[in-house]
Amino acid sequence: MIRTVRAALAAILLAGAAGACTSDRPAARPSPAATPAPQASASARETPTVTLKEAARAVRAILATDDVVRAAGDEPYALAQTRDAQLPIMVTEFRSTDLKPPRYTWGEPRLLVPRLDRFPLWFAALVERRDPHGDRRTALLAFMRQYENSRWQLSFSSLLNAATPLGSDGAPLGVALDGEGYATPLPTRDDTLAISPHLMAPLHATIAEEGPGGFAAGLIAAGPQTTGYFTEVGEAKPEAKRLGLLYDSIFGATEYPIYALRTTDGGAVVLYSLTRTTNWQAQTLNAAGLVPVPENARWSTGRPVVRRKLRVVETQQYVAHVQPRGATRLSEVVGYDGAVTGVSAD
Repeated sequence: MIRTVRAALAAILLAGAAGACTSDRPAARPSPAATPAPQASASARETPTVTLKEAARAVRAILATDDVVRAAGDEPYALAQTRDAQLPIMVTEFRSTDLKPPRYTWGEPRLLVPRLDRFPLWFAALVERRDPHGDRRTALLAFMRQYENSRWQLSFSSLLNAATPLGSDGAPLGVALDGEGYATPLPTRDDTLAISPHLMAPLHATIAEEGPGGFAAGLIAAGPQTTGYFTEVGEAKPEAKRLGLLYDSIFGATEYPIYALRTTDGGAVVLYSLTRTTNWQAQTLNAAGLVPVPENARWSTGRPVVRRKLRVVETQQYVAHVQPRGATRLSEVVGYDGAVTGVSAD
């Protein structure tokens, strides 16, 4: 069985990922990569670029390989083609299902390939994803090739909200394309936007914790993954107190890469990640000293309750439509996906 799986993977990789050398398999715990800097001068050697053809080959090869390794329960190979925030999420997908992760059917990718002249190279793709229940969602994926001798790896994966307009074939998701079909990348500290890409994550964390009364509410629109989190936490605290528990939930920016592309309205589509850390601690009023474990974290604890303390960390991946500087409309979160990627208990 293993030999058959390896042969299938080799065929896929040779057919679709030409030009990228394999690197060592990553450890299960990720180390955050530096944020890509899309604007830079050309190197003294041949200028690195990613073409539309290379991007199309890479995305098809990675998605085909993903299906093979999921079917085989081959976690190490799945991690070998995954990086950044997507890496701990991939670990969870395998370990929370006893190495039987869900398999997806993918549609035809619509490429968003920026013109770049230095490593790391990256590009994005919109792809319809059908889950095992037949539900269809549009995924926005980002792929990175870190160095000249690196392979392409899946760096980011989020699901667009159902109401998010995808635009015409010439401008998917509103991304501005030039006459040859290439997108324009923005530096993470771009100052033509209402929110510079490197500030989107910390401001998102702020509105999640401070809600509609906080500073960030004047920049980011209300929604389930913004002010909705503030409401959720506010409702959870009284219930936790009733059970004799201290409760808090904190959002934070990460050091994972940020990707930004210019849109036709002068704004940007920004891809970024957050962590959410939620803590429960039993108080003296809770005589049993027990803390209930949320269902999405029980795969890690193996039981519905733990004693004294519980800490749950989620890795979350977001897509935002950021307005141009001076716009009257607020920037908006238009895509989200994530998973519990860390659990600790006393």
